[in-house]
Amino acid sequence: MTTTSNYHHGNLRDTLVATAIAQLAQQHDAALSLRELARTVGVSIAAVYRHFPSKEALLAEVAAAGFASLIVKWEAELPPPGSLPAEQRFQLLGQQYIEFALAAPAHYRLMFEHQDVRQFPALQEAAQACFQYVLQTAGAAVREAGLDARWDKAAASAGWSLGHGYVMLLLSGRLAMADSGDELSPAMVPRFFQLPVAALRQAHQPAGEKQ
Repeated sequence: MTTTSNYHHGNLRDTLVATAIAQLAQQHDAALSLRELARTVGVSIAAVYRHFPSKEALLAEVAAAGFASLIVKWEAELPPPGSLPAEQRFQLLGQQYIEFALAAPAHYRLMFEHQDVRQFPALQEAAQACFQYVLQTAGAAVREAGLDARWDKAAASAGWSLGHGYVMLLLSGRLAMADSGDELSPAMVPRFFQLPVAALRQAHQPAGEKQ
């Protein structure tokens, strides 16, 4: 158990966030108790509220840290741009996204199930930075396919929606309800990230030229 001797004056805020993330790693849901968190760190609940005005504010900070960690994972594990086909790099981004979510499901749920992000600028900024990373990666695939940059956001949104929807269905046990056919494994899902680009290529054609 972490105690007051494990942190120095001035970094209690970071300690609380790190401890909350560690607790989420041992849970199935995103529920956190501030009193339990304070007890684990070794401070009073009043000390927690001196750094965070509400439980929601603390959870927003923890959620923002999740988006930042996802970007760190991409920067560490994705091959640099230009080192492989852009569409393949986009698929690898999706694979790593799913790996991140399934490795920390409670933290992932908090990132997307927290209250309106507009109430917490730091969380909104972190979520936008994460989407910008997806947008840049998808945009390279769109350009590789010979499409206009105006399709970047649609391709990024489609890929993110596919990955997020799969994760949430898997975590809720909904995908286990089907008892026939091939299973859609986490490694297979990102292969479908090529579909948005193919769909946009078709949408870019004049109506009379569509197959």
